Amino acid sequence: MTEKKYKILLTCDDGLRSNGLIMLYKALKKIARVTIITPHIQRSAEGKAITINQILHVEKEVISENIQGYTIDGSSADAVIFGLQSLSERPFDMVVAGINQGLNISSHIILTSGTCAAAFEAAYMNVPAIAFSMDVHQANFFVTPPKETFKVASELAAKMVEKLLGKQFPPELAFFNVNFPKQITRETLIEITSLADRSLTFKPIKHKDPRENDYYFLWGDAILEAPPGTDLHAILKNKISISPVTKNLSFLRENKLFKQLLLSVADDLNEI
Repeated sequence: MTEKKYKILLTCDDGLRSNGLIMLYKALKKIARVTIITPHIQRSAEGKAITINQILHVEKEVISENIQGYTIDGSSADAVIFGLQSLSERPFDMVVAGINQGLNISSHIILTSGTCAAAFEAAYMNVPAIAFSMDVHQANFFVTPPKETFKVASELAAKMVEKLLGKQFPPELAFFNVNFPKQITRETLIEITSLADRSLTFKPIKHKDPRENDYYFLWGDAILEAPPGTDLHAILKNKISISPVTKNLSFLRENKLFKQLLLSVADDLNEI
């Protein structure tokens, strides 16, 4: 256990009542003081959008008898900006995003992800950050899965956070991007990975409305192969992927501090 009671700002682009967020909160509160702030509705796949052309409202809401949090009628990046600068609970030692219902792997997707956007925004405000996402059935991309889905992932996520709290991050590091496979157990192996180029191929799907006019829905077909050592390859092999994402989007293989930090996390968790 950590000696100091660290303070974590927890967010999730799936919204205040997503079960990935709730289960991660319950695991994190055992090791830190946790404050929740999320977009007031699901804001997936909006990237690092920042609201600069309209006013924002923040409200405090009750999630359950023992859990409450803040919502903002803006993006995930807006939530982190407000949380780190305006909440009375600040300053925070770390921003944690997730657990997102759906993977956030590959350079293509992390630039689209609201979960990763929250972590990116924290990094540019010089606060350590980590993003957690989990593979789920596509029916649950926009409808939260049962809480049990995230039980093991949230426990492992909290252990990772505990190992990283108070540690010095290399100045080039933006955040750690962690993805859990669908069939996760406490014995699932962890791999330190780089980012695949793409994990989905998006295309417009045409339909007809009742007046026989064309309309389109953008959807992504999964890519089912990737080079070894990438986050997509790890997930396809049913492993947990930890990818360091840098502020210039490059991979820090040769940084000594980075190596020590990551290897200590992976080694400890593989022994659980």
